[in-house]
Order: sequence, then structure tokens, then C-alpha cells
Amino acid sequence: MRRTITLALSLLILIGVLMLVGCESGRTRISAILNDPGRYMGQEVNIGGEITNTYDVNLFIADVGAYQVDDGTGRIWVTTQNGVPSKGRQVAVRGKVARGITVGGESLGTTIHETDRRVK
Repeated sequence: MRRTITLALSLLILIGVLMLVGCESGRTRISAILNDPGRYMGQEVNIGGEITNTYDVNLFIADVGAYQVDDGTGRIWVTTQNGVPSKGRQVAVRGKVARGITVGGESLGTTIHETDRRVK
């Protein structure tokens, strides 16, 4: 009996750990978005990774721009109206997947329009 309870508790703990690891804080892999953009178009997603490139436009009324995030599976541009974080920083982003735009003569392909951000 005691062995059965110990086995059951061990199994429950293992299942809990696997669920936490597999969840990755609800983040979507950038490669998944880029490989099937139609599936994610207009949907809110959470991504995270390192900022590898930035494009900042300081206007009189707003600080708008874009920054590129690399999560190890791919890179995607994130558009923002809240200023651009520094290159090399780690970031967690929530936003809606959108069709690409052109910034500074460069097509950004599929992008994410930022609704929330946390920079480390």
C-alpha cells in the first residue's frame, strides 16, 4: 500500500514537471509563426528572446519603431509605439501577428504589433 502511494505521488510530480517544462510560459515559437503565418494572423501571441536589431523613429508626438527578436528558432520584427528597447537585451512580448510592413525601405515580412513588453 505504501509503495503504491509513493509511486502515485511520484507520477503526479513527474506529470506536473513535464507540463511546466512543455508550457514554456505560454510562449509561441517564432519558427511556428513564420512557418504558418496564416494560422496566427490577427491572433495574440507571446514570444521571447534576444533583441538582435532595432529601427527607431523619434517623432514629435510619439516614439515609434521596430525591433527584431530571436528566440533561437527564428527572428521576427515587432512593431511598437512605446519606444524601442536596446539591442542585446532579453525581452518578453505579447502582441498580435500582422502582415509585414516596410520600414526604411526594408520589408519586414510577418510582424507582431506589440501590446505588452517586459525587458530584462
